[in-house]
Amino acid sequence: MKSPVQFLALFILSLLLACCSSDDSIEPSIQLNSQSQLTIAPTVDSSITIQFTSTHDWQASTNVSWLVLTPMKGSAGSASITVLVKESNTTGSNRNATITISTAGISQNIEIQQEAIEVLQVEKRNYQVSEIAQILKLSYSTNISNGTPVIKNVGSDDISWISMIEPTTRSMQQGEISLQIQENTKLKQRKAEFILILLDEASGKELLRSSLITITQSSAPVGTSFDYSQDKKVYQLQKHTIGNGIPIVIVGDGFLDKDIESGFYRKAMEQGMNNFFTEEPVKSLREYFDIWMVNAVSQNNAFGSGYSTKFQCVLEGGGSTGIAGNSTMVKTYAGYVPEIASNPKLMQEVLVIVILNTEAYAGTTFFGFTDASGRTVEFAIGYCPMINGIDTEDFRRVLCHECIGHGFAKLSDEYSYESQGVIPKEEIASIRQRQKNYGWEMNVDFVSDRNQALWKDFLQDSRYKGADAFGEILGLYEGASTYWYGAYRPTNESMMRSNIHGFNAPSRAAIYKRIMRVAYGPVWQYNHEEFVAFDLSHLPQPVSTRSVQMGPSRPFATPRIVQEVLP
Repeated sequence: MKSPVQFLALFILSLLLACCSSDDSIEPSIQLNSQSQLTIAPTVDSSITIQFTSTHDWQASTNVSWLVLTPMKGSAGSASITVLVKESNTTGSNRNATITISTAGISQNIEIQQEAIEVLQVEKRNYQVSEIAQILKLSYSTNISNGTPVIKNVGSDDISWISMIEPTTRSMQQGEISLQIQENTKLKQRKAEFILILLDEASGKELLRSSLITITQSSAPVGTSFDYSQDKKVYQLQKHTIGNGIPIVIVGDGFLDKDIESGFYRKAMEQGMNNFFTEEPVKSLREYFDIWMVNAVSQNNAFGSGYSTKFQCVLEGGGSTGIAGNSTMVKTYAGYVPEIASNPKLMQEVLVIVILNTEAYAGTTFFGFTDASGRTVEFAIGYCPMINGIDTEDFRRVLCHECIGHGFAKLSDEYSYESQGVIPKEEIASIRQRQKNYGWEMNVDFVSDRNQALWKDFLQDSRYKGADAFGEILGLYEGASTYWYGAYRPTNESMMRSNIHGFNAPSRAAIYKRIMRVAYGPVWQYNHEEFVAFDLSHLPQPVSTRSVQMGPSRPFATPRIVQEVLP
C-alpha cells in the first residue's frame, strides 16, 4: 500500500509530463507585428520598438555594437524589444544591422538600416609646423556634395598668417584644402585655432562645421648680425618749422643688420614717431619738433641671458612690466646726431625713445639725470616694446604713456593699488620738491580741497565743466602715484592711468609748457588764457586708427627717477 507522500509525488510527475507533452505538441513560431525591414534615425539615443509573438521562450541578439537591445530574452507570448542607437552614424553613409530573435530551434531576422548623419570630418586635428613659409594640406571627409569649404577663426589669437588656397580636390566623400602658412619671423611660437565650415554653393548658407583644428607654428630662431656697416648712421625724420626745435632721438634695440637692410628698422622708428604725435597737445604742435633716428645694429634679436643687444635692454618679467637698459650707450647714440653733438645744452633737453624689437607687454621711462655740476636736466629715456606688433594700439599707448607722459612732460602715474595704502609723507615731500623746482608731476596733488588743488584754475573755469569727449569730468579723484589714499588725480581715467582717454587738462598744460619753454627759451612765460584758447581748439578726441579693443590696459612700470649724472 502506497503512502500519501508517494501518491502526491506521482500526481506532480503526471502533471509535468502532461505539460511537456502539451508544449512539445505546439509547433514553434515567431510572428512579427511589424515589417522585417526597419529604418532608425542617425543620432545617438534614437530608438524603435519591435513587437512580436513567440510560441516558446525566446532570446534576441544583434551583429553590431552600435545598437542596444532591451530586453534580450523573454517568455512565450506577446513581447516587445526596444532598439536603442548607442552612437550617431558619422560614417558618412547609411549602415545596416541585423537583429535575430530565436526560439525552439527557429529564428526570425529583422533588418535595421540607420541613416547617415551629415558629417564633416577632418583627417587630423592638430598640426605642428616649422617657422618657414609653407603650404599645409588639410584633408576632410563629408557626405555633402554641394558644400564649399572655408575656415573660421574661433580662437583668441590672430590667424591672419594663415590663408586658404582654393580647394585642390573635392568629391562626394573626400576633400582637401591648401593653407598658406606665412613665415614666423618672431621669437615666439604662435597658434591658430579654427574650424572648417561647409557653405552651400548656391545660397552661401552654412551647412556643417568640423571639430576644432589647431595649428602651432614654431618660433623663429634667434638671429645674429654680421654686417655693422649701417650702425650709427643718422637720419632726420622731421625738422621743426616753428621755434628753436625740440630734440627727439629714436633708436631701436634688438634689431639685426637684415632689419636695417630690409627697411623694417626704419619702419619701426617711423611708426614710433607717428605714435608720438597721436595725442594732444603734441599732435597739434608737431611743427615744433626735430626727430632723428639713429641706426643701432644689435648682435642678436632676442633679450635675456645669453643674448647681446646694442642697449643691453632687460625685461624684468615675473609679472613686472619694467625694462632697464644701458643709459650710457643710449646717450652715446643720441650724441651721434650732429646737431646734438655740437650743442651740449641741447643734449640736456633730449628725449630718447628706445623701441625694443619684441612684442612683450612692458614699458619704463628713466629721468632725473643731472649734468656735471649736479643740476637736474630734462634728458630722459623711454623704453617701449612694439607690444603685440608694430601697427597695434598697444604699441601706440605704451609710447604715448611713457614718452609723452613720463619722458617728455615728467608726469606722474595716475593709477593706484589698494595694497599701497596711504602715500607716505616722505613721498609727498619728494614729489612736492620736484613740482616746485622743475614743474614735474603736475598731474597729482595731495589735497582734497578744489580751491587749493594744483589745477584749481581749471576747476574754477566754467569752460572745463561737464564731460569731455570721453565722458571724463575734471575733479579730484583719490588714488594716484600708485597709492590708494592721500594722492589725487584730475580725472577718473586718462593716458596716465589706464592708457586711455588721452591726457587730461592739467597734463596737457604741463606738456604745452614744456614745448613752449624749449621752443622759445626763458623769455616765454605761461599764460592761462593763452593756453585755454589753444586747448579748447585742440581738445583730445578718441583715437580710432587701430582696429583692436579700446578698453583700459594694464599699467606700465612706474618711472625710474635715477638721480645720476648724464653719461
